[in-house]
Amino acid sequence: MSGVLLLAGVTACAAASLFNVAKVAVDVTAKDAVVARETGMAEAEMRAWDILVDRLVPPHARPRVQSFSHDEIQGLVAGVAIGKEEGSATRYVAVLDVRFDPNAVRRFLAGRSIPFGEDQASSISILPVVLQGDRVAHDAGARWRQAWERLDLANGVAPATLVAPREDLDARTVRDLQAGEESAYATLRSAYGYGGLVVAAGEAAGGVFKTHLAGEDAAGPIDAVVTSAFDRHDLDKTFDEAARGALATLETRWKQRLDMAVDEASAAIDQRGALFPDHGSEGAGAPLGRVGAIVEFRDVRDWQRIRFGLHRIAGLNDFAVETLGARAASVSFDFDGSADRLQALLAQNGVALYERDGRLVLRTR
Repeated sequence: MSGVLLLAGVTACAAASLFNVAKVAVDVTAKDAVVARETGMAEAEMRAWDILVDRLVPPHARPRVQSFSHDEIQGLVAGVAIGKEEGSATRYVAVLDVRFDPNAVRRFLAGRSIPFGEDQASSISILPVVLQGDRVAHDAGARWRQAWERLDLANGVAPATLVAPREDLDARTVRDLQAGEESAYATLRSAYGYGGLVVAAGEAAGGVFKTHLAGEDAAGPIDAVVTSAFDRHDLDKTFDEAARGALATLETRWKQRLDMAVDEASAAIDQRGALFPDHGSEGAGAPLGRVGAIVEFRDVRDWQRIRFGLHRIAGLNDFAVETLGARAASVSFDFDGSADRLQALLAQNGVALYERDGRLVLRTR
């Protein structure tokens, strides 16, 4: 933990960011308090790293990520914030927020040829409820909501905010939503704010706990059921596991959508003659050298995402912005690899490259 800033008494280590991993819980027992605390801190950093990798690395590339040691990733940690901390002579219990250095992480992954992306979905609202037959169980629902509050909803690839059920919420409306009634969704969305809304309805049935996710998230309409173990003697454990599984489903939906976009981008730009007419098919493997292109973007964030994507590509040097407007920029750079290599690397970073009217155009997909 040398060189890492520790902040006590705070619950968030910085503004929401994919590189912040909040609410990492550890419970460690060791020979004495000092060793327990050091072990707990290291364990939190390793857990946070695994979460970060799951966020950044697309599903198709996740098997390529090897296991890294704490010594290898320790230098990527920029700070740790202590949300809650308790200790004894041999035990350390804490909830910690781990903040990673974005540039260091980018270099670390790029240096190991691990593809990654930083596309974050638009935030949605999640309404956690517990159904018991034909009624909404408000007492159990409060504990179900607390399980969601223990999750890091702000910093993931599918960020969300929680909304509390109103007293007049009835089970029939939720059942109608689960059955696909558009009017039920319209009613709930108007009552709980416009924008994406997912109702996470938990229900114990047949010895398992089912979480029915219904509504609309950033990836589109959703109707999914996540099943987890039900322990009637430990409802907090039941709810925690169910909430984690449900959130993982929402995050996977968004990441799969990004994977599909990369595949579409790769297919769309596989036209050698039209994209690089000067090289022709016989020159497909030749180094490009100096490249000029137009970058099209929707907003400042989109422009920055494309710039970050370009800077992450090995072999791309001397990037220069020639002109910059409100929705487009003219750029140039050197690339010492082939056109195919550039296309593949751009696609891994969610950037499409194609030709229009004799000019190369880059934009996010």
